Amino acid sequence: MTLDAFSRSNCATVEEKVAKISEFIISELETRTLHDLHASGCYTVIARSAKSPVAQALRANAARLAAANISIRAIFCEAGPSAADSKAPFGLSGECRIVRDARLLAAHEQLVLAPDRAWIGDCMRREPSKRDTYERFSTDAPDVAALASRSFERLWRAAVPMCSIPRMSPALASHLRGTAGTPLARSESFRRQ
Repeated sequence: MTLDAFSRSNCATVEEKVAKISEFIISELETRTLHDLHASGCYTVIARSAKSPVAQALRANAARLAAANISIRAIFCEAGPSAADSKAPFGLSGECRIVRDARLLAAHEQLVLAPDRAWIGDCMRREPSKRDTYERFSTDAPDVAALASRSFERLWRAAVPMCSIPRMSPALASHLRGTAGTPLARSESFRRQ
């Protein structure tokens, strides 16, 4: 097998990644229905941004998740305008946080659906549009899901809540533009002796 053939066999477009993760989510929801587990639940997700394939898959299944009374706790490394404008960028109830420490970009994207079901993706420093990425779908794997849940909780403690910053009023923006060239007055009490 040539290197080129191997590369093609392990690559997927963003749309294909979203479809595979969506199938994984739907499978878990069907398992809940099959076993008559209608109680509400919470999925946890770690993703580079709200544009990551795992976040897109959750948004694509928002109606199903809402019907199953599933909430989402999410951690992002990048917060674009769409993520910062709402507390739940998936269209569901939940909480979102952002990681401010760039060293944590080495963490892998992940989605924990149940105590025995988790998806592990590539590390967050890797561009989601890359075609040759790592991913692992684990079903009937309580050890993998438990490890992913522990990782999530540790990152959750290191992350800060996402909140939208209110837009600046035009009057304040105009005032700030007018004072941009004015030097700040130094307080004499803070001068070093």
